[in-house]
Amino acid sequence: MTLGLRGIVSPMPTPFDGDGNVDEKRLAELTDFLIQGGIDGLFPLGTTGEFAFLDKGERKRVLEVVVDRANSKVPVLAGVADPSPKNVIAFAKDAEDAGVDAVVATPPYYYRVSEEGLYLHFKAIHEGVSLPLILYNIPEWTHNYVPPSIVSRLAEEGAIIAVKYTEYNMLNLTEFIESVGRKIAVLTGSDAMAFACLEAGGAGAVISVSNVAPRLAASIFDLVEASKFKEALSVQKSLLPAIQAVGMGYFPAGLKEAMKVAGFPVGDVRKPQTPLSTEEKKEVARLMGRARLKYPRPLKHARRSAI
Repeated sequence: MTLGLRGIVSPMPTPFDGDGNVDEKRLAELTDFLIQGGIDGLFPLGTTGEFAFLDKGERKRVLEVVVDRANSKVPVLAGVADPSPKNVIAFAKDAEDAGVDAVVATPPYYYRVSEEGLYLHFKAIHEGVSLPLILYNIPEWTHNYVPPSIVSRLAEEGAIIAVKYTEYNMLNLTEFIESVGRKIAVLTGSDAMAFACLEAGGAGAVISVSNVAPRLAASIFDLVEASKFKEALSVQKSLLPAIQAVGMGYFPAGLKEAMKVAGFPVGDVRKPQTPLSTEEKKEVARLMGRARLKYPRPLKHARRSAI
């Protein structure tokens, strides 16, 4: 699999209606909104999408709606995380039936796993599915960190096409870029590090703030591609208040409130998660008021990301 995943990818929230059911109409509209905003890829059923609170049927239906609405305009990368490789493979087969372009899997969570166990987890997934596999490294949530040595081993064997690294650690991110960046795509999942990742030679970013301001977020990549680094850094800085708003409360409650303030509500978080408090909502509104959600002049894409 040749490297071809580049740009800014939106980790999509899952819209819920007033009864707590998946709002398929709003999900389709969100897909349109993000694509029209210039986003390079869509990532449903990640942390932002509250995948752990969706049953198997809901997961598959979310993917069907997004794939149908995206209509091959941008890649759809489906979250298939689970501690068990067997369950991951089952989710991946549903994702393949839905027509996604690649699957994204975390390391196992709940149990601590050795480095060899982490390797075997992803090797089993690769051997059990026919879709390209992206390794989702998010140690704060899984409590298992996949080190560059294991990522490099998987990349050398052709088991993965990318690593999404979500942690505010520039040293580790740089090590991933240096060790595997010529073999696979290295994407940051940290909203504040999109520019830093690209400047260091990474392939792109998967950032939640792109749901609030897709065109602005997407322009970071476009500006770097055009060697307009000063302008790209300025956009990154301008997004800071929105990034702070998105992270308010217990994620993704802050994101969903920020989207409501921005004029694109997607409902509340699903129980047992709880919405923001009144004071937290006021703080999100204040931060969003500070955010400079004015978009730079659109740049013509040299190409869209593809797998």
